[in-house]
Amino acid sequence: MRVEESSALPKNTWRKLESIGSVDIVIGIPSYNCAHTINYVIYQTAKGLAEFFPDRNTVIIVSDGGSSDRTLDVVKAIKVPWETKIVPTQYVGTSGKGTALRAVFEAMIHLEAQAVMVVDSDLRSILPKWVELLLSSTLKGTGLVTPLYTRHKYDGTITNFLCYPFTRALYGRRIRQPIGGDFGLSRRLVEKLLNSSLWSTPYVPRFGIDIFETHTALGEGFKVKQAFLGSKVHGTKDPSKHLASMFHEVAGTMFSCTEIYEDAWHSIQGSKPVEVIEGEVQMIAPEEVQVDFKKLFQGYTTGFQMFRHTYKKVLGPKLLSNLEVLRVKNESYFRLPTEYWAKCVYSFATAFKKETNVKERNNLLEALRILWIGKVASFILETIEFDARETEEKIEEEADVFEELKPYMLEIY
Repeated sequence: MRVEESSALPKNTWRKLESIGSVDIVIGIPSYNCAHTINYVIYQTAKGLAEFFPDRNTVIIVSDGGSSDRTLDVVKAIKVPWETKIVPTQYVGTSGKGTALRAVFEAMIHLEAQAVMVVDSDLRSILPKWVELLLSSTLKGTGLVTPLYTRHKYDGTITNFLCYPFTRALYGRRIRQPIGGDFGLSRRLVEKLLNSSLWSTPYVPRFGIDIFETHTALGEGFKVKQAFLGSKVHGTKDPSKHLASMFHEVAGTMFSCTEIYEDAWHSIQGSKPVEVIEGEVQMIAPEEVQVDFKKLFQGYTTGFQMFRHTYKKVLGPKLLSNLEVLRVKNESYFRLPTEYWAKCVYSFATAFKKETNVKERNNLLEALRILWIGKVASFILETIEFDARETEEKIEEEADVFEELKPYMLEIY
């Protein structure tokens, strides 16, 4: 057994894998301080494996980031009434979800598995059926199966206003949850991911991992499908308080992938639906996401002034002038038109490509985050009286605008 020095798996876990031999399916669960939910996630996935893949040799790997709440002790103590093996480990290397999943991917390749399913550790809505929905197609040759959920209208704000419309416009595929967190991946795709140069960025080893999986699959030409999983109930985050580092890591990864796969997306126009895998799943009402609107709006107005020099350099005089006109004293009248927002995203993607210094790139990402805060605030004001269907229609309309303005991206990129 030869262990690479850069491996995210510790030596004792490699020895454990040696004793297992080979398997057909791996389920990977990245964890950090989730002792209160990890039991449920493991039980549901183990039940799903037993119910839908009873003849397959399987293993569940919990890849932990050094939890202080004894998450791994909970994992070690759990007993399930099926034969699925459970391997708890603490990954090594850069702290983050990406490194946690890198450990899972390394284990998957070593165990010669055909497919891997990765799910978040804070899920309270996961069902055994998810295992079939995310893995069945992947075992038959699909490179990536992404999740499709019903979510509260203010959950997934990085997805709704950045990753979904941008990814859709670039690759022409309507993948609604490109950073959903719960995926099915083929062995071939995992091999591509592990060989990518983007692990050396500050973004992929952390929260950039999900968009990295999606963009790599699209950029490399893998078949991609979506699985409808019902509702996603998990630990939600207020965009005014909790998502700064996640935004940097997701946007940084997405722009890095955009640069690498330019040849793959450059000539694509329009978009088409992505096949949805469906099955019977119990619908649970999504939990409401509380957003501190005043803090959101104040963060935008203060940040806009702080980064005005960056905006002047990146956006050009006309677009900057349009944004400055939007500033209002009465926050209830504030609106950030989708056309302006899309052009901002495309402009920052271009600036990110031209800037090679990591510190300066991070400055660009923070400046874009301030504009994203404004976009979220504007969207809340526009949709405060909307129901879930009306909100989703609005998100789709905004994605249409990103598609229509792709020539702007092609012109400046």
